[in-house]
Amino acid sequence: MRFSVLVTLFGVGAVLMAVAVVFMYGTDGADEPRTPADHGRRLFRLQGCATCHAIGGGISRGPDLAGLIPRLSARLTDAAYRDHLDSLQVARPDVYAFFAPRYEGIFSAQGDERIEAWFAQHLKNPRFDHFTGLMPDYDHLTEEQIERLTAFIMTLK
Repeated sequence: MRFSVLVTLFGVGAVLMAVAVVFMYGTDGADEPRTPADHGRRLFRLQGCATCHAIGGGISRGPDLAGLIPRLSARLTDAAYRDHLDSLQVARPDVYAFFAPRYEGIFSAQGDERIEAWFAQHLKNPRFDHFTGLMPDYDHLTEEQIERLTAFIMTLK
């Protein structure tokens, strides 16, 4: 037998054995997401969020998401968010009127729940309270995907 044929047969046999081992025993699951935040981290990459948002440095078109939760906490206090919405109502009454029910839903929540409610609305339509923003909407995501992305974002403290 020629050497090249022997090497080819050996290679095919090795691949078949590897497939058989994975089929019989599976993988160790090291790359599989285990928590909602892990799923959200994967979704963050798959949806291309990292194209515009850095986490903890680097060049990015959108805001750096490191330390996002404290910034949102400060921005979403009753007084600060009401001031923001009052200025939005003056600048764009049409936008304010259209999204008013969403704002009330955010105000009805407190603490982390308020941040989660705001972020869910932000993903569905980022212009709901920042009408000049450039971020595309992600209204194609399911509620479960939004919850998982939110769980990941909530880890960015």
